[in-house]
Amino acid sequence: MPAPAPNPPAAPGHRLAHPQAANDLLMYRLNRLLAVAGSLVVRLCEGGYGITRREWGLMMMLAQHPGMPPAELAQRLGLDRARTSRAITSLLAKKLITRDAMPGDRRQAQLSLTAAGQAVHDELFPQVKALNQELLAGLGTEAVAGLDQALADMQQRAEALVATRTDVPRTYRLRGGRHVD
Repeated sequence: MPAPAPNPPAAPGHRLAHPQAANDLLMYRLNRLLAVAGSLVVRLCEGGYGITRREWGLMMMLAQHPGMPPAELAQRLGLDRARTSRAITSLLAKKLITRDAMPGDRRQAQLSLTAAGQAVHDELFPQVKALNQELLAGLGTEAVAGLDQALADMQQRAEALVATRTDVPRTYRLRGGRHVD
């Protein structure tokens, strides 16, 4: 009796479109990619410059948008205000950013990189950029363009889902993670 034929390989994208296990889930795979590739950025930031990856994110945003208020910074980075506040406090203590009152409303603040913060950014950004390029080097030009468009489309879709999926329970981290009536 002949051996049964092996299952044909799944079509590209089949695992993502029809997940059967954790490794088939898009967000799981993206998280794993960030954990592996991001570990190199963490090593650069923490080992080379004494800043966390979160602090680095704030510094990159402030290099692009000097004078940004903390609330806008948190929103653009997708961070809650408490985590953003801790990172800001740490960067202020390290003298990598400044916090100045906004003209006309002293309750509001503007954040900017100091000269030392700009120097760290100018030295670290090319290294992070090189890691990014090394990661993408395994893909062809068309695949990189497709990935860029797919990421933009998924970001837009994710933002729409968050805005419309009111059926998904909110987190209540201060109460142990679950909503209790």
